[in-house]
Parts: sequence; C-alpha cells; structure tokens
Amino acid sequence: MEIIEETPYSKGESAWLRIARRRLPILEWARRYDRMAAVADLVAGVTLGLMLVPQSLAYASLAGLPLQYGLYSSYIGTILYVFVGTVKEVSIGPTSLMALLTLQTCRHLPLECVVLLTFLSGCVVLLMGVLRLGCLVQLISPSVTSGFTSATAVIIMASQVKGLLGLSFTAETLLENVQEIIARWNDIRLGDCLLGATCCTVLLVLRKLKDLKVSPKRLRLQKTLWLISISRNALVVTVAAIFAYCSYNPSKLLVKLSGYVEPGLPSLALPPFSVTSGNHTLSFSEMVHELGSGLLMIPFVMVLANIAIAKAFSGGGRVDATQEMLTLGLCNVVGALVHAMPTCGAFTRSAVSHSSGVRSPAAGLYSGIITLLALMFITPYFYYIPKACISSVLICAVMFMVDFDIVGRLWRTSKSELMVLVLTFVIGVTMTVELAVLAGAFANLAMLLRALMVPPLHLHTVKSGGGEWCAAAVCAPAMMLVYVNAEGVCRRALAAAARLAPAPLLLDCGRLARLDVSAAQILQRLAKKLKTTKQQLIIFNVSPEVAQGLECLQDIDKSAFRATTASEALAAAARPRDDEAGPLLADGPEHA
Repeated sequence: MEIIEETPYSKGESAWLRIARRRLPILEWARRYDRMAAVADLVAGVTLGLMLVPQSLAYASLAGLPLQYGLYSSYIGTILYVFVGTVKEVSIGPTSLMALLTLQTCRHLPLECVVLLTFLSGCVVLLMGVLRLGCLVQLISPSVTSGFTSATAVIIMASQVKGLLGLSFTAETLLENVQEIIARWNDIRLGDCLLGATCCTVLLVLRKLKDLKVSPKRLRLQKTLWLISISRNALVVTVAAIFAYCSYNPSKLLVKLSGYVEPGLPSLALPPFSVTSGNHTLSFSEMVHELGSGLLMIPFVMVLANIAIAKAFSGGGRVDATQEMLTLGLCNVVGALVHAMPTCGAFTRSAVSHSSGVRSPAAGLYSGIITLLALMFITPYFYYIPKACISSVLICAVMFMVDFDIVGRLWRTSKSELMVLVLTFVIGVTMTVELAVLAGAFANLAMLLRALMVPPLHLHTVKSGGGEWCAAAVCAPAMMLVYVNAEGVCRRALAAAARLAPAPLLLDCGRLARLDVSAAQILQRLAKKLKTTKQQLIIFNVSPEVAQGLECLQDIDKSAFRATTASEALAAAARPRDDEAGPLLADGPEHA
C-alpha cells in the first residue's frame, strides 16, 4: 500500500530534505497552491465545520463523555492533517466507531482514562507506522469490514433509541438496550418522542434535498439546496436548541437537555499517568490493565478505517500507509494533550469534503477554526440542545452504514464470504465489536488455510495414440503444493491413476505458484508407488520457480518439464534419450 510514484528530487538534494518532503506533504502541494484553490478550500472547510461541530457533540454523547470533549477532539486532527496528511478529503476527528469503542473500553472508568487511551492509542499507531505494519490491515477482508461496520451501526442506533424516548440508562449490547427499554416503557416521555421523530424526519428529508433534479439553468438554486442538505445537522440542532430555549421551564422540562458544557479552550497538559478514583489511586499499570484489549483493538480499527477512507478518495492511486499511520498516531498523541477522545478519519465528512470541491488538505484549517470559535463563544448555548436531537443526528448518520447490497453480491458470488460477514455481524451485535473483528479475521484465515490444505485439483484424462492403454490421467493442482497439502493431493492423484493403470500419470504444474522441498519428496514417493503398478509419473508445464523445488528429484523423468500440454508431455516422455539419462519409460508401457 505504498505510493508507486514519488516526487522526483534533484540529485544534489540532501537526504534530510527528501525525508522532510515525504513526511511533510505540505511542502509539496503548497508550492502549487493558488487563489482558486484557496477559495475552494475555504468553502469546503466552512461546510465541513458546520457538519463537524454538531457531529462532535453527538459522538461525545455516544461515548458517554461531556459534550465539550467532542469539540476538544475535533480541531487538533483537522489542523495537523493540513501539514502531514496525504489525501485532501480525509477529515480526522471523532467518529461513531471510535465513540462506540471508547464507550465499551472506558465504561465506568474516570475521564482521565479516556485521555490516556487516546495517548496510548496514538503511540501504538505511531509504532505501527515506524515498523511499517500497514500490511496487517490486509488481514481484514471486505466481508469482515462490512459485517463489523453494519454491526456497529445497529448497536449505535439501538443505544440512541433511549434518547428518542426520553429514557436514561446504561447498556452495551442490542439485547440489553431492548430489555432496558421494555423495563422502562412507562417512563417514556411524549415530548422527547415527538421531537425525536420530527428531527429524524427533517434530517432524512434534507438529506435527499441535494438529489433533487433542478434545471441546469438554475445553478444557484442547486448549490443552495446542496448547501442546505449537507448542513442539515447544524440546522436541525440549531432549530431544536432555539425551540428548547424558548420553551425552557426549569420546574418542568418539555424535553431532556444536554446540560452544562464547559466553555473555553482546554488546558494544555500531559495525559494523566495516574488518577484518583474515589478513595483509591489508580497507577499507570492499573489504568493500562483497566483499558485492556482496547489498547490494541482501537489503534487497529483506527488504521483500518483511516487507510480504507484514504484509499477510497485517492483517485485510484496507491496510498502511503506508513505516512497515514504516522499522521493518525501524531493526531491522537497531540490530541491527548488537549483532552481529546480517540479519533480517526470519518467517511461521511470525507465524502462531504469531496463533494464540496476540496483542493488540498488546507480545508481542515478552516473547519478547525470553526470548532475553536464554537468552543470560545457559543458553548453556553449547547446547554439547550435536546438529547433527542443529538440521538436523531446519530441515528440518521449511521443508519446508512448498514450494507445491504453486499449481502446480495456475496450470495451470488461467494457464500463462504457471506458466512464470514454474518458471523462478524452476529457476534458484533450480540457480544462486542472487538470480538467480532477477531472472529471475522480468524474465520477468514481458517478459510484460507482450508483452501491451502485442500486445494482445487483438476483431474481429467487425455487420449493416447494407441498401445496397451488408450487414456492417461492428468492431475493439475492449483495454487501451491507444499507440506500441508502435498500428501492429500498425491493421494487423490494416485487414486485417479489407479483407475487407468498401466497408463502414466501426468502432473500439470501450470497452475502452481510454489512447490517446496517436502512436496518434492512426496512426489518422489508417489513415483515409486506408481512403479509398482508399471506406471510412470510425467511432470510438465513447469515454471522456473517450481523447477527449483524439483531439482532434488532423482528417479523422475524431467524431459517433459518444458511441455505445455499433455500431448506434448507424452511425446517428450516417449522420445528416446541417451545412455546417461537412462531409459525413458523404465518399467512403463512398451507402446507409450
């Protein structure tokens, strides 16, 4: 996943300058930056900022954190990515996926543990970048990714239904949420239900607004509809907050409100390496123990999501996975200094940047400034944002993450991959998303191992020109012939040859990519077994790579190695050889 073409540098350029240009992409695109690009990035950045602020509040709520933590997390990544990012559309910040994983990892833990989780996750991602471990992402197949994403979306929607109903409780899985809602059915608030239903309806209608067909002559109207559509979250949150402010009655709240949001910028400080919880002080090692598997799962999912988004918007080019990991790690390490929650790229925001005509990563600077302005000037008004509105924003943002189309495609093309998807989805919904990823990855590896141990074996017969036999068995193993599958392949080939004895057995190596020493030794034993029935093993269509593994063979005729068809192989094997090579068909049919 590395970039194929790198920018050509002059021969006299120092190594340090080459490294700086590669690790600071701004040094490259800034030289070509012009006024038109600046205007396009300003429009895209402001548009993204209008989307980023309400999303950040919603994701902080989803993670069980005070709302200001979402804003703390939303400006560092977008600003840093301007200098070290490689894909102009990528927007680093809080996401529904990171919020859910943070909730599951830090539930019932002090807020300081969230900041430490951000810092350590960034360190792990940085280490992955330094060690160039981007290849690990390839262990996660699209089936696992789709099942994992769909399960996450379902869990998030289930967890936010309580906000639409005006309920408050703590639950993790889908089943727990359903049980809690049933148990509290009599506590459902009518005002929250009506507001939630209204917000969801408006959000879904505004989402379709940009798709309305407008006459090409009315370009300004089309742009206006598009701007209203992608700013729908900000519009709905603002209108709902104004409604709550106008109808505010401290003695009897019409709808549940978000509550106090701490104003101002966060203080710059190192992440906490110990914290006092109640009467007990948690040391660094105890905090790490409490965070558990999240310290590995969250960084891995960060990298998976970020590289997937970068590949989606890279215009068909290859993605520099190392640079993306270094960038993501840096954003989280620095974000921890301002009390941020774990962050990564967001597909929805990246898609908005793309559709806004973004020209460079500089757009993130403007969206970051909007977030900073929100923190400094309008946080007191966040108090009046209804919780039902926040839940509506989350539900309408993730409901389209459920991938229904892939189910039909896999049903038609690969039912085994569909089983992996279903396994990942079911475990994610009923248990945890971390376990779902691991189960899906191991299921994929098990499928690959099974395919390696029992490779496809094409068996057919080829007619001979006459003699004691009129047909010969042709065996064509696929992929690799190695120690884990050679015994099984040879056993099946021997059974096919036995049905056509005393005809020779032809081994077609045209589909083989590799043959190891153990497989060569097993072929040697196969040749000896065939001799007992007056048969011969003829190996043909051998590539140079496979020929290296067959060099150790002694009692097998190698004259047909270069033949590409069974007929050519039989002809080559029947051709007389000199005395040094020995008789061609020793112990074989006389008229072969």
